[in-house]
Formats: sequence, C-alpha cells, structure tokens
Amino acid sequence: MNKEERQKRLNEIVEERKQKEIIQQAIQKENEVKILLQEVFGELELFEILDSNTTNSIVEDFSENFPIAFWNRIDWKNAIVNRVELNDQGIKSIPSLLISKEFDTSIPIYIFWGYDNHPCVKTKLTEELLSNIEDIVWLGNDLYLYCPTQKYVIEFFHDDTVNIGWI
Repeated sequence: MNKEERQKRLNEIVEERKQKEIIQQAIQKENEVKILLQEVFGELELFEILDSNTTNSIVEDFSENFPIAFWNRIDWKNAIVNRVELNDQGIKSIPSLLISKEFDTSIPIYIFWGYDNHPCVKTKLTEELLSNIEDIVWLGNDLYLYCPTQKYVIEFFHDDTVNIGWI
C-alpha cells in the first residue's frame, strides 16, 4: 500500500467512526426521550418516537409555516401568525381554547425541542400531556407542540412564556 492509499483508507476509517458516533448519539437521544415519556405517560401506546428522517420533515414543515426569529423562537410580530399568550395557569385550558378556534384536538401532534437533536414524538394533545408538560420541557429548552395538518403550534419558551399560534 502506498502513502495515498493508506491516507485514503485512514480517511475511510475516520468517516466510519464518525458515522457510528452519530448513530450512537441518535440512539442515546431516542432512549432519553423514551425513558422520559414512559415516566410521564407510563404507556408506550400513547406516543411514538419518530426516526430522524420523519423528525427532520416535521421540523422543516414547522419552520416553513412559522417564521423563526434568530434566537430560535417563533417571530410573533410577523403578521401571518395569530397568537394567544398564556400564563402557567392557562396551560390546562389549551384544549378548550383550541376547540374555540375550531381546531380538532384529537388529531395527532408532534413534540420537539428547539435545541439538541432529540427525535420528534407523535402523540395527542391530552390533559395528561399538559399536566406533565414541565417534565417534558425538562429534556430541553424551547418545547414545541405542533400540528402540521391544522397549522397550529404551542410554544413553551425558556423564559417561561407559553404561546399558541396558528396560521
């Protein structure tokens, strides 16, 4: 083996290791989410952890529909977005508020975090979910509950603000 072939093989080995690390990190993130949601819900049937391709599609759809400010928050000043801001006591009223805006809360939503590479979670907007939202937010800052079919989002931002937005 000449020097160029050795260098090429070394580069291949390094790339293989990087890919293995990426896969291991993804598995670790998925396990973190799974453990947390099992503690919150108890039952695996109430949620589905999505693969990275589906996660990327959901987050991409979200960012195409809702304007994101440079600090990773929805740009609520943008005229295309309707918004209702809630306090902590208003979190339990989210389903009734959405129903009053003619949204169907039985349609699946997707949970994802604004930072880190945790996978999206497919679930339904339930009182149980909302009553345990602080535990779910714990996994990462800036939590989003997004319904791509109805184009609404619930943003739990790290400054303790909660916003419901729709387009």
